[in-house]
Amino acid sequence: MFTEKRKYDYWGELILKKSRILKEACRPQEDKVNWLFMKAGENLYSFVYKIESPSEAIYGKPFKAKFAFTMSDKIRKIVKMNQVYEVFRGPEPIGEIILKLSLIHISEPTRRTPI
Repeated sequence: MFTEKRKYDYWGELILKKSRILKEACRPQEDKVNWLFMKAGENLYSFVYKIESPSEAIYGKPFKAKFAFTMSDKIRKIVKMNQVYEVFRGPEPIGEIILKLSLIHISEPTRRTPI
């Protein structure tokens, strides 16, 4: 998972359905892949997420998470808070993301830290 020592850009909700490649008993916090794509307009933007309360995360129900986008400067200009965006795992559509709160301060430079 790509969540260690990471600064997150947004806080919000994910609603994910289980990917067809996962085992039946797998839960969201057990999925080793947390690198997904958000569709905004015609483009896909990669992000990683960290589940806020892993034991409460269930497929098909919204759960709270923090998000870090690889193109955070561009995302900051195009996303709208509280809007639903489609989420993909590779080419597979697997759910939705709703960004509720920006954790980026406008005057702060991009806050990337090495993984």
